[in-house]
Amino acid sequence: MAVVNPFRIKGYAKSKLARNKTDKADARLIADFCLTQEPAQWFPPSPEVQHLQALTRCIEVVEEMLLMEQNRFEVSPTQTQSSIKRIIKTFEQEIKELQSQIKTHIDDHPHLKEQSELLQSIPGIGAKTAQLLLSEVEFARYSSARAVAAQAGVTPRKAQSGTSLNSTKLSKLGNRRIRKGLYFPAIVAAQHNKIIKEFARRLEENGKTSMQIICASMRKLLHIAFGVLKHKRPFDSNLAFSS
Repeated sequence: MAVVNPFRIKGYAKSKLARNKTDKADARLIADFCLTQEPAQWFPPSPEVQHLQALTRCIEVVEEMLLMEQNRFEVSPTQTQSSIKRIIKTFEQEIKELQSQIKTHIDDHPHLKEQSELLQSIPGIGAKTAQLLLSEVEFARYSSARAVAAQAGVTPRKAQSGTSLNSTKLSKLGNRRIRKGLYFPAIVAAQHNKIIKEFARRLEENGKTSMQIICASMRKLLHIAFGVLKHKRPFDSNLAFSS
């Protein structure tokens, strides 16, 4: 079985000048794509990673619902505030329970615990970000840091044509959870991680905008994470500078 980014199928349909979109036409198109493009075989995540992913995605949903209720409380009439407070308390308790389950699950699997500790040795990556990365990316299955960055959709997408068009943006053709989860860690890393701080300084001197610097820092963080896990050594900024 292969799991393919839908944009590839959509682009393939355009290249074939497909005019109809029906179930039969789509099935024929996908079959033709698989026959001619031979997409790579997909392997499911390991059971422990699937378990971790289920927990982290569940806590993500509960946190979103908690935020909704907190916002609703700010504008709610007095008559309903006591009810909303109880709902908020329930969500907060559930988040604590899920966080406890995640910690226990990681502690029960030595390789996950080792990887979590290695990731947290990187300034900018805390326990929550480490949990997210381990649940969404099995780093050992990737051959390069660039491949991991592509999976997260943080690789640059350059658009250039003549002198009228010249821009570079995130490709965003990847896992949105990773991009969302790395945004604030990248900001922290640009202040407290020697490697990324120097990297951000050079980008700023080259005229890059704040958002471009943050996005580039997200990608740099993933590259560092890949290197730390590949070599199974805690982050050392001095070694990184000398390499």
